[in-house]
Amino acid sequence: MTVNRRDLLTASALLLAGPAFSLRAASADAVPAARPVVLCWNENPYGPSPAARLAVSHAIQEGCRYPSELEMQDLSAALARHEATDVQHIVTGTGSGELLCALALLCGRDGGEFIAAEPTYLELPDYALGLGAKVTFVPVDARLCHDLPAMQAAVSPRTRAIYLCNPNNPTGTALGAAEIRAFIEALPPHVVTIVDEAYMDFATGADVRSVAELVNGERSVVVLRTFSKLHGMAGLRMGYAITRPDIAAALGRARMTTPNLFAVRAARASLDDRKFLQATRNRILASRTRITGVLTQLNLRYAEPQGNFIFFDTGMALATFTQRMKARNILVGRLFPPFDSWCRITIGTEPEVDSFLRALRASQHS
Repeated sequence: MTVNRRDLLTASALLLAGPAFSLRAASADAVPAARPVVLCWNENPYGPSPAARLAVSHAIQEGCRYPSELEMQDLSAALARHEATDVQHIVTGTGSGELLCALALLCGRDGGEFIAAEPTYLELPDYALGLGAKVTFVPVDARLCHDLPAMQAAVSPRTRAIYLCNPNNPTGTALGAAEIRAFIEALPPHVVTIVDEAYMDFATGADVRSVAELVNGERSVVVLRTFSKLHGMAGLRMGYAITRPDIAAALGRARMTTPNLFAVRAARASLDDRKFLQATRNRILASRTRITGVLTQLNLRYAEPQGNFIFFDTGMALATFTQRMKARNILVGRLFPPFDSWCRITIGTEPEVDSFLRALRASQHS
């Protein structure tokens, strides 16, 4: 990609104007009022950074091309530096979802069995079930966290992999790194632990951090990261895995496709746009605190949130709450059995959060 001096000055001007300028430009407060406030998909409403947008705009003229081998290698090397590891540990994918499906294929064939929490993100379990694999679901504990002792007790000689979504979707709760390390060390050597860290960039809990360093240990560990959340690139589809070289090679062969040109260039640019990423994180965390504060005032229970969403008890049947929100032009999360009165709410822009909190208060008096 060639960037001229004017382009650099334009991008620099956006950055010098401050993250708030860029975030305002990306926010939904400029859309017509008739458009629903969409708070049901765990999207980052502030979108890609200025640098990522510039990279995509330049890539349009080369949309007839595949990403070059050189730029794919450059992205993998940048990801390895970002994760403080070697490039042999990195596997890129068309979103981390593609890598989850590839792992389901690798571990689920020939009668492989999986263990996962309930509820959790279902891309891997659903894909595995579609392949004819068995999935044992273990209910979350009283804190709505992964019940690690129960998951360990569910391991059998046929268990191939355990899926830990951390922070968990939809509950938003997270396990500490020491808990995960002890859990993995106690597993039989033949079990692969898949740790999905899609929301780790929003975590603030004690010892809640990436466990990517565990891929260097004796156990089989795969850690997944994505550009869909903090980087605001859900529509571009870019994710990656961190694992030991032999698993990385097998996972690379099991991928269904390769990332597109726009995702590759946007991801590479976004990695270096740290000021924007930090500003995005700060705003989402501030809004998360606002929402939990109102939930506390309304005496509505919620799981301790560690992602860019909150899972809370609405105090009524979810269908009733959903309808009350929809009447106020707000779309909220779907049902996650057995939590029939609980709702997952995505953290939107500040104006969207304002609208949601007004509607939330009104729903409790309808």
